[in-house]
Amino acid sequence: MEVEARAHAKDGGLQRGATAHRRRPVLRQPERWEFELLRLLSEQQGVPFDQLARFIGCEPAQASRVVRRLFKSGFADYGRILHDEPHWAWLTSRGARLSGTGFASRPPKVGAMARMRAVNEVRLHIAGRAPEARWICGRSVIREQGRLGRRPNAVVEIGRERHAILVKHGIRQSRWGERDILESLMRGYDAVIVFCAPASTNVYRRLAAANDWPKLIVCEIPGSD
Repeated sequence: MEVEARAHAKDGGLQRGATAHRRRPVLRQPERWEFELLRLLSEQQGVPFDQLARFIGCEPAQASRVVRRLFKSGFADYGRILHDEPHWAWLTSRGARLSGTGFASRPPKVGAMARMRAVNEVRLHIAGRAPEARWICGRSVIREQGRLGRRPNAVVEIGRERHAILVKHGIRQSRWGERDILESLMRGYDAVIVFCAPASTNVYRRLAAANDWPKLIVCEIPGSD
């Protein structure tokens, strides 16, 4: 995908506020390398340009040109949602249909962006550590298990094992509530990996130590301060 993305990123750089400048798309079918990118954007729902560059293995400027190519063909949209964030890319309804995932197109919501960025970071981290692993996104988990009950943010299949991935910015409920969630997930998965903000790491490590949970792995969100 990296070579293809670089070979096809021939358009000019992105302009700020580009989502305000609509144009009739040049209708075409995605090329093979673009299908992979459409699927990624659909699964993650939205990806900021700095992380997208790492997903496709290129410089940020090249990633922006790739997104502009998708935009011109009506596959994707992009924009700066928060002033202190880079541009984000997400799929249009046409791009969502062509991605083959069956998920609707949904622009990122301001309140969800920090969580989405963290989940993207975890996916990048796992891909770097275990490129043979299969990432099952949270949207797929919801489709398989429904919205009720306790679900991980993603599932990673590696070998014959299935690992539940939780991404936590903080403790939203009591430690007893967190314990119930973790115990429920450990009954259904070979391991539960919790990626959390530094301020929450000790809480989960104490839970793991107090309950003797060999299935629980606690890590900091990659790149978190």
